[in-house]
Amino acid sequence: MTKKISAKSYDEDSAELGKNLVNQLAILIKTAQLHDSSNVALQQPTQNLYQTVNELFMSDPDVILNLEGDYLFLGDTKLKVDIDGFNNLMLVNEEMKKRKVGSIIFSPGIVVAEILKFCTVFSRVNTTLPKPFERLTQALADAHLTNPKIEIYDETKEREEFDDVFHDKKELAKKTYLSTVTAVGEVMESIKLKKAVSLKKAKRVVQSMVDLILQEDSTLLGLTNLRSHDEYTYNHSVNVCILALAIGQRIGYTKKRLAELGMAALFHDLGKFQIPLEILNKPSDFTEEEWEIMRTHPILSVKELVRLKGINEMAVRVTIGAFEHHLNYDLSGYPKLANKRKLSLLGRIICIVDCYDALTASRVYSRTPFPPDKALKFMLAKSGTAFDPILLKLFVNAIGVYPIGTLVLLNTNEIGIVYSSNPNPDKSDRPKVRIILNASGEETDEKVVDLTEKDENNSYLYEIMKVIDATKYNIDVARYFF
Repeated sequence: MTKKISAKSYDEDSAELGKNLVNQLAILIKTAQLHDSSNVALQQPTQNLYQTVNELFMSDPDVILNLEGDYLFLGDTKLKVDIDGFNNLMLVNEEMKKRKVGSIIFSPGIVVAEILKFCTVFSRVNTTLPKPFERLTQALADAHLTNPKIEIYDETKEREEFDDVFHDKKELAKKTYLSTVTAVGEVMESIKLKKAVSLKKAKRVVQSMVDLILQEDSTLLGLTNLRSHDEYTYNHSVNVCILALAIGQRIGYTKKRLAELGMAALFHDLGKFQIPLEILNKPSDFTEEEWEIMRTHPILSVKELVRLKGINEMAVRVTIGAFEHHLNYDLSGYPKLANKRKLSLLGRIICIVDCYDALTASRVYSRTPFPPDKALKFMLAKSGTAFDPILLKLFVNAIGVYPIGTLVLLNTNEIGIVYSSNPNPDKSDRPKVRIILNASGEETDEKVVDLTEKDENNSYLYEIMKVIDATKYNIDVARYFF
């Protein structure tokens, strides 16, 4: 019962219950692998799962846990990967994949004994033998168990549906991205003209971004590859917003906290519009005096933010983010502080994503961007000094060892663009790649390959041989996302 990803607003309550469902299912599966079904250790985990399923019945006739690609869904609601419960989510993901189970369906009337029996049978099927789904189905039938039910993981159907939804989501994400660029531009122009500024539109588009990042972060992350010399500051602001939300999602921020983080990231560079254009757009290196002027922009950002209307309760967080984003984790950056203090979590997040987007972008004063993988290597070398080491690891997990938009050469001599990262940190070097050039160097229909795919000998079908610098080959990566 594979369902398409809908474009509706992210249901935070369902997602939280879904996370509880997965946590409890994982605990019960692990416990059932260690103990006989009569062991007292299984009683409480079984009861917990039973209670959560019944809570979910209050809003849904059936409780359906779906495996779609590398993600788990509760019905249509994507269950986000965050620190809290990450291991359990990945365990259920892997255990369903091993058994070729695409859906687990709990129906009303289920009793505690059925849940215990299901998890016991599920956990003890030998996944090293052929046809694990068929053997699990037979084992459930032998146990006279019909609730919950399972459905096979139809990989072909899932990919066809995902491709359709990918294009729908792509259009929605493009619209949201461009609306956000427009909203930033309107605020910036109002500031330059000394007009009254409202952030209502910006708040709305940031909330749309939050909804999208919680459903399918790969689509929005792909759009950060858009580069424009003329609109650099606007694009940079939106890209920093998206990248910050990707970290916030991994931390487990609520929608409200994500919206605050998004607004802070979106307007972190507000003060740059007080920097003279001859300095801001200078094509050569800055003099020391010009750098001194550039280093004033965090303070200028704060001055502009305290003048704005419509920001209300998030004003302090947004202002702190703007002030701190160049301070560095060890406070070695700017502006210099009279009294040393620990950076806020928000400031540490924006510090990381601001640097990454700046390194990978082609700016006026840095026209040759870093390839994504080299930007990460550069930043990892500064872990613990310029950047919070834990947050930096989370950021790498969020965008992958080969970030979305990286151009790669495969062992098949095909060239592709990384368009979806692997949510499992242990497989972060095995993303999904959209092929753009075949082995003969001809453009293709952009087929998608999953680098976790294996052959009958359990060997990977595809390997990344090297990263290609898109600028050297004059390949516009952004056009594959727009």
